[in-house]
Amino acid sequence: MRRRRKLSRFETTTAVDRISEFPDSILVHILSLLDIEDAVRTQVLSKRWRFLWTFLPSLLFCYNAFDDDGGEGEDFRVARNTEFVTFVEKTLFSSNCKLKKFEVDWVYDPPFASNVDSWTRFIAGKGVEEFSLRLWHGTKYELPQLLFDNSWFKELRFSCCRVIPQGNVVWYSLKKLSIGDVKLSNDVIERILAGSPVLETLELHSCDGFSRLAVTNSCVKKLILRHCLIWYDSELEISAPYLLSLKMSGPLGTNCRLTNISSLVDAVFNCYFECIERDNDYERILNIVEVFLASLLHVKNLTLGIIIALPFQKKPAKHESTVLADKTDVG
Repeated sequence: MRRRRKLSRFETTTAVDRISEFPDSILVHILSLLDIEDAVRTQVLSKRWRFLWTFLPSLLFCYNAFDDDGGEGEDFRVARNTEFVTFVEKTLFSSNCKLKKFEVDWVYDPPFASNVDSWTRFIAGKGVEEFSLRLWHGTKYELPQLLFDNSWFKELRFSCCRVIPQGNVVWYSLKKLSIGDVKLSNDVIERILAGSPVLETLELHSCDGFSRLAVTNSCVKKLILRHCLIWYDSELEISAPYLLSLKMSGPLGTNCRLTNISSLVDAVFNCYFECIERDNDYERILNIVEVFLASLLHVKNLTLGIIIALPFQKKPAKHESTVLADKTDVG
């Protein structure tokens, strides 16, 4: 029997592409770990890879034109936004599988409203379960009614959009909802909650325009409010009899009432009150804190980080801060 000759350390062998021998499911999983741009580029590797990226179950697009180096001016911004929008559409409409997740994080430009409309129509028809639309811009994109009339959604996240349903809200499968930088009325919130019967987690951040949050859905167990009471005279009444977890941060306004939170177990408050220059303002805040904390006596796990901000005066003396701490400890 002829023996194989051993290769010297200076000799080379033909490289073997072991990765391409993996089944499609493994290769698609590998592509899912890459940025979408890099995943699409793999189509040039070989015939084996040409269409693999089109079977990605999640498409996540993120672009901020203001972070670009080497270009400036309106023409440059429009050109790069056009390039981004074109890439999103080509990628989206080349998809060959049922999308599970679709996300866009982008500095929105109003001339591209029709393009965003086409994306929403596509994902609504594709049965996407997780949808995130963060469109940062002063001029906000208005969500079309077809997004409100979709029972496929399980997780939704909207930022810097206009949330004004013109018809019924049909989010019958929705379990997590996050809305940020949006003006919401009491009526809109009521319609959203009424149309989301299995909602479990509701998060509102930097939202205003509402004064009552009545969460009567028995499935809603977690409520997160971040920087929602942004004005000095903001008022908010929270009624959530089935809520188990409540987290609030940012300014608390002059009147925030917890009227029905009998099931609450965990509560975290990293809030502050703003004083103005008048003799009784400090006492007023102490009274608010006492009333607020009195409604939380039954809570099992309570974390407090309440402070006072004095925009028109010097920082409170040490003994003043201690007085507030003593008051909050009593609650």
